[in-house]
Amino acid sequence: MTTHGALSVIAGIQPGALPQLTELLGRIEATKEAADGIIPFTGMPDVHFARFVLLLNRTDVQGNVIPDSLSFVTDYDGSETAHLQQLISIGGQGLWQVFSYCANFPAGNYDAAKLQAYLLQHKQKNATFYVGVSGRSVQQIRNEQLLRDEIEQFADASQPLFAGKNPLAIRQQIIEHVFAMPAFGWAHSPEPGMSGGAAFAHWGKLVLVILLVLVLLPVWLPLLIIWVLIVLVQELRDRPRPNVVTKQHLRELTERETGMVQAQFSAVGNLKPGSVRLHTVTFLLGLTNFLAPYLFSKGKLSGIPTVHFARWLIIDDNRQMLFLSNYDGNSESYLRDFINIAAKQLTLLFSHTMGYPETRLMLFGGAAHAREFMDWARCYQTVSQVWYSANKNVSVKNIYTNSAIRNGLYGKPGEEEALKWLRLI
Repeated sequence: MTTHGALSVIAGIQPGALPQLTELLGRIEATKEAADGIIPFTGMPDVHFARFVLLLNRTDVQGNVIPDSLSFVTDYDGSETAHLQQLISIGGQGLWQVFSYCANFPAGNYDAAKLQAYLLQHKQKNATFYVGVSGRSVQQIRNEQLLRDEIEQFADASQPLFAGKNPLAIRQQIIEHVFAMPAFGWAHSPEPGMSGGAAFAHWGKLVLVILLVLVLLPVWLPLLIIWVLIVLVQELRDRPRPNVVTKQHLRELTERETGMVQAQFSAVGNLKPGSVRLHTVTFLLGLTNFLAPYLFSKGKLSGIPTVHFARWLIIDDNRQMLFLSNYDGNSESYLRDFINIAAKQLTLLFSHTMGYPETRLMLFGGAAHAREFMDWARCYQTVSQVWYSANKNVSVKNIYTNSAIRNGLYGKPGEEEALKWLRLI
């Protein structure tokens, strides 16, 4: 199975360079899908998503100004080393132009080694990285969508031939058609699964952690109760404040939602002050990062079935949280899913940020206060200047259905199973 990674690079912007950088990012956004674009993302076969986000006009909870910075993030297949090599070999010249407007960037002409060193120097650790299309490469997603398109076209054209035939016979005709086409030679085997050794390591790690927790629970339980009570006291002391969302800000955000299927969400905000809050959210994000492959492995982040990739980062010397996601639909429906499906789970993470709706025990309230939550989300949502998707017309649901269609070409199903498979097409 394909492994996935998330590169997050954040660098300060040189004084006076923001106008030129903004103009350059606009040109990159306009040419992001061109083979000769400034950064030709389409030529990078391992990149699912990429984006540039300007993090501007920020102050911490003490009112101290946080310098403007640029965030560059990618969701990719394979190893970080291979991904960096691909980024630089294909888009290095464009990346050099972009980061030349950033602080402490090396002077002089383009140098691939210096660029890679700069990216690594400014790489940020992801507190949580979620994958909704686990194990599927960019190319597999693309191939399986083409397979589905071909089968649908063949089935539509063959309706007279299918008349009166049972599901097994129709399925067999479809299989013969697909296997006769050289372009679908890769489909002569089912979707690659996790190897026995990898599965043992994957589930064995979870079992070991559960056993460790059970052994230490008598020691941890009193500390856990005290910790929760301290957070509760802090929640009782919190004073809700209004989150003002201007029409101009909302327009700038929604104007970016021009895709037919997918969209992106970027948000940054201050963490609530104090070491208790910082250690709490750091622990919870780490726990989510560990449990996500086990609890949310079927394309549903806390029950939300539309998220391709998402990440949380603690940035700016532990003063702010940055949240980035790629999802299906539009932001209105996406935020409604937060409220209706995953209010408690996401409140557990976001309740440690300033302006979040009133919360109790890190679970109750919060996103359940729908209007206040929507205002908070929009207030801290920020524009992504560049956003690229490799398979922009394929939803999470489509991706899993397409894999099921591919797998349905194999085995010896009964008539009822064959009928269920045909209904996927």
